[in-house]
Amino acid sequence: MQGNTINYEELIPGYEFPPTSYELSASLVSKYLQAVNSAGDGFVPPLAITACVIATMADSFSLPPGTVAIHASQELEFFKLVPIGATIECHTRVAQKITRGKMSMLILELDIFDQGKEKVQSGKTTIALTT
Repeated sequence: MQGNTINYEELIPGYEFPPTSYELSASLVSKYLQAVNSAGDGFVPPLAITACVIATMADSFSLPPGTVAIHASQELEFFKLVPIGATIECHTRVAQKITRGKMSMLILELDIFDQGKEKVQSGKTTIALTT
């Protein structure tokens, strides 16, 4: 993760995380393909990109002690294939933050671009939080 983390309490709808960039290396893709028991074709599986983005997001904000975070859902659109070894950049913003008692939901909007600044994915991911 590039940049500092923010406390969960400070997150508000509209907050934009600093953009993150990372290389989708052959090693990373190989680990993903092995985990899902699949063969490669020279391109990064779209869900491998999403998994990388969500893992990065999990490190970008700190939760209160004792909080459990669960990736609850995602809605994604895929626009183009990304070759192995490419660098992508992810822009993430808080769409909604809902709190009901001990349960909270954080809905994040994602826009992911390739090196040529073309959008390769967009969508939303929902993270459920409980204490």
